[in-house]
Amino acid sequence: MISSSNDYANALYMIAAENGQLDEFMSDLSVIKKVFGDNPDYALLLTSPNIPKSERQAVVDAAFGGKVDKNILNFIKVLCDHNKIDKLDECIKDFKALKKSAENRLTARVYTAVPLEENQEQALKEKLQKKFGCTVKIKTVIDKKILGGARVEIDGKVIDGSIKRQLKDLREVITG
Repeated sequence: MISSSNDYANALYMIAAENGQLDEFMSDLSVIKKVFGDNPDYALLLTSPNIPKSERQAVVDAAFGGKVDKNILNFIKVLCDHNKIDKLDECIKDFKALKKSAENRLTARVYTAVPLEENQEQALKEKLQKKFGCTVKIKTVIDKKILGGARVEIDGKVIDGSIKRQLKDLREVITG
């Protein structure tokens, strides 16, 4: 029996991969996530023990039928049937992680005081790809708190080459 959000995500991922529909499933899951985000009481409705399972399934059909792939629709129904709709966000996150892993791709969030020039971004991208052994996508975030340099967040790691960090390190050495 499936028990964790990761188990549900793995099952859905296998169906998507088998059918060559990873991007389509991800898109449909984003639509569903938005609907649930915009309507927080929707999850309560779909888990209410006072509403028969057949009626909850009809609500899912009415909300998503014809708007998302039938496999995604069935996935939502399975979550409802097993009272796991509260795990939907985790399932989507796990599905996304599986998709990224399969694509061997990471996203690096790069914080800088000013926009990177194209050659700087390309050089950083190449260094990160070499370090992590996969394709890296750069997302630049302008942060005025960074005096200069850059701070990179990638794959749960932080590489802080900002002047602010260097000044802090220097201060610690001096005050020892």
